[in-house]
Amino acid sequence: MNILDWRWWLGLRPKFKNSYHNYSIAVVVPAYNEEENIKATLDSLMDQTVIKKCKSYRIIVVDDFSSDRTNEFARSKGVEVIRPAFNQGTKAAAQNYALPMINDDLIVTVDADTKLDPKAIENTLYFFNDPKTASVCGMVIPQKIETIWEKGRFIEYLFGITVFKGAQNNVGAVLVSSGCFSVFRTKLLKTIGGFDAKTMAEDMYATWKFQLLGYHIYFAPDAYCYPLDPPNMKIYLNQLDRWYRSFFQNIKAHSLKRNKKLAIFIYSYLIDGIFSPIMIALLLIFLAGKLPLSLLVLLVLSELIVIFLVCLPMGIKLKMFSKVLVSIPCYYFVRPFNVYIFLRSFWKEWIIKEPLAVWHKGH
Repeated sequence: MNILDWRWWLGLRPKFKNSYHNYSIAVVVPAYNEEENIKATLDSLMDQTVIKKCKSYRIIVVDDFSSDRTNEFARSKGVEVIRPAFNQGTKAAAQNYALPMINDDLIVTVDADTKLDPKAIENTLYFFNDPKTASVCGMVIPQKIETIWEKGRFIEYLFGITVFKGAQNNVGAVLVSSGCFSVFRTKLLKTIGGFDAKTMAEDMYATWKFQLLGYHIYFAPDAYCYPLDPPNMKIYLNQLDRWYRSFFQNIKAHSLKRNKKLAIFIYSYLIDGIFSPIMIALLLIFLAGKLPLSLLVLLVLSELIVIFLVCLPMGIKLKMFSKVLVSIPCYYFVRPFNVYIFLRSFWKEWIIKEPLAVWHKGH
């Protein structure tokens, strides 16, 4: 699709028929010490509208050798629970543990701390009308939006997912089918060997691998999921560190020349992340010496207006208008931390070659 097309900028999804096949669906929930969250997650999965419209529907919790009551709480909900003899070490391995037991048409992966909107799974199914669809992900909204870190992340999701992932969607180069909630065509997931633990982001690895093999990844903007996002600085920075370092790990792990559209988005993101602090500093120096302060204010206001124009309509749609208004300043608060962790990740992964190898939970 031409990037000058208005649909590109609004992040509107590609057009598909409003009907879908009668799929059999298996939902896989990897869980390690999630006794505080697993019940709410399973409740949301048991309340899906698609249950009455699909061929079959099952929920499988992979209790990854938890030391708390995750197993007990999951079994109390009447879902299938499987428990390895030892901790698998990564979410990818935990999900792969369940894969041989699944022959359903579609596999839905949901984090144990993520709740789904009742229509979330149903609203992804239209995209599978494309026979080359490998995976579909949904719109992410923080489950809690209370701390400055959660509010900042809220605006990041509203702005970044709506504009950038929406654009990627229409061009056919989605960077990541989000691990907190995605739907996969089972036979294609098995074709690539399941979820690979080569990097710290199995969702990004699978997304790129599928596209490099010629399959399609889509973003369903009306399929809402609600993960628990980091409530404080320590957890926020740990999660960013894993995300960004996984990004660099995945670039090294793939031959991107096989998909030029995907490569353009990836390298654009890389260049922007590395050089934006330098460009901003040079711009500020230039403006301070050559142009009036009023122009600098105008530039800042221009960006703010764009964020308002994107996020406020979403706030109205989600019935969270006031939450958007109070969260926008937090977005500007967390941005310097994002820049710092991105550059730190670049230094660690590519310069001094100390790759991240330990999984940190996001809550």
